[in-house]
Amino acid sequence: MTIYEAIKETIKEAMKARDQKTLDFARVVKAELDRKGDGKPLPDEEAVKVLRALKEIALEQGNTFEAEFLDRFLPQEMSEEELEAWIREHIDFSQFKTPLAAIGVVTKALGPRAPGEKVRRVIERMTR
Repeated sequence: MTIYEAIKETIKEAMKARDQKTLDFARVVKAELDRKGDGKPLPDEEAVKVLRALKEIALEQGNTFEAEFLDRFLPQEMSEEELEAWIREHIDFSQFKTPLAAIGVVTKALGPRAPGEKVRRVIERMTR
């Protein structure tokens, strides 16, 4: 199930449970996903970017309900240790002009589980 489909399912469940707070925020999230996707379901890679932006706003405003709601749909990021193990197993730094050139390959392979800044920190630590 995609993130978009999961949000739609949450709306249905909230309606059945008469959970107005969840229903209202789920509709806001779905509307934002619809807006970014021009009315088409966003692929998960793009949906994650939208949800992360919404979560950042919720945290800035101190809204823990919204942040926790969004966490339910965001993929769990890999720890730096897991990321380092994956990089050691899958990346040959000799094929790149500089080690940091591998960031794009890693983030593309691992998607939203490996944000670029975290990948950069791990690669910098590994190649010192």
